[in-house]
Amino acid sequence: MQKPPHATPRESTEEMVRNIGRELAEIEQAIDHCRGDRVAEPRLTGTWMAHLLISSNELLHNLLIDTAQRPRLRAAAPQPDPNLPG
Repeated sequence: MQKPPHATPRESTEEMVRNIGRELAEIEQAIDHCRGDRVAEPRLTGTWMAHLLISSNELLHNLLIDTAQRPRLRAAAPQPDPNLPG
């Protein structure tokens, strides 16, 4: 019998920002190396833009989770004591 997959821990927003910055810097560096190439430059620019769109969506999702108000536990209402007169 297969075990259900374990949930992977969510990447913190700070880690996510660092990783996005590093990945975009790598793409920008690759664009700089192929500047003027009529095929490679537009492809890498498209990759850069797609990465920004996907990353911004994931980052927004993470920020929404981080800033969401957590539900508060309500205290149970006291129950009347059946031994006391009503």
